[in-house]
Amino acid sequence: MRRLFVLVFLLFPFFCSHGEEHIVFYRFGTKDPGAWNQLRKYFVTKGYRISLYDGADNLEEHVENVNRINGLNASLLIAMDYGIGDKNRSMVAVTTAKKGRGNILAIDEVSAVHGAESRELANLVAGTFKKNVMELPLFPLLGVDMPGIFLWVESTPDRSTEVFDKLHDGLQKYLKRGRKNEKQRKGQ
Repeated sequence: MRRLFVLVFLLFPFFCSHGEEHIVFYRFGTKDPGAWNQLRKYFVTKGYRISLYDGADNLEEHVENVNRINGLNASLLIAMDYGIGDKNRSMVAVTTAKKGRGNILAIDEVSAVHGAESRELANLVAGTFKKNVMELPLFPLLGVDMPGIFLWVESTPDRSTEVFDKLHDGLQKYLKRGRKNEKQRKGQ
């Protein structure tokens, strides 16, 4: 029995291959506590560290949130409007922010630093939902210093796990790609 425990303890990191990944969900919309608790539990059982922040409706609160979020050293941010409804619908978007020419970035230029990674994340998530990525000026991503996307999802109660599976699949593809690139850089 002791050997089994030691074996499970040693192999646990291989089963939770993305356990070190930290995802921030920046909540918008109805913020139904039951739906968000279900989402949180799903991703925690998959081995992710999850932080939930309520989206702000004014710039001052948003800047306070973003300062806290940027200090987390998270892997990515998903600004998300998620709710249970009558239909199954979704939309994935990236910001239209552009990087300026100076060395000091304005708040609306910060998210553009991670533009390529955000676009790749959006494409992978949108692919699992069989949607196209939209480009929009996104207030929730203003000042976010990590890859980030906006995701709007409405699902029927019986299909919420399917939605989480799709999102997890897209995130897993994105995060595995990052680890693969990191290993290649270290090997050079």
